[in-house]
Amino acid sequence: MKSLALGAGLLAMAIVPAACTTGAAGSSATGGSQMVSVTPAIKAEIRRQGHDPDEEVCKREEQMGSTIPRRICATRAEWAAKTQASRDGTRAIQNNALRTPDPNAG
Repeated sequence: MKSLALGAGLLAMAIVPAACTTGAAGSSATGGSQMVSVTPAIKAEIRRQGHDPDEEVCKREEQMGSTIPRRICATRAEWAAKTQASRDGTRAIQNNALRTPDPNAG
């Protein structure tokens, strides 16, 4: 049972970041079925670090099933929102993996 939960967690950790790879101009970006939105708090944190949250940054990310990395561009705020959504998703998956069903439930 423990190995099944571990395997599900590892699989989910591989899927969540892959679902957050497409960027779009504007205040939100979609990656797969996940909606990522840029909040004022995210923009404020980036400004606090001394960066422009609306500056476009391009990164090279390896795609699953390909040896050729893909160039993906998004604003700093969108990258931060994607990172936060990925962390939140991973945390939720890990917390749910530790829950066991109630043996007394019907």
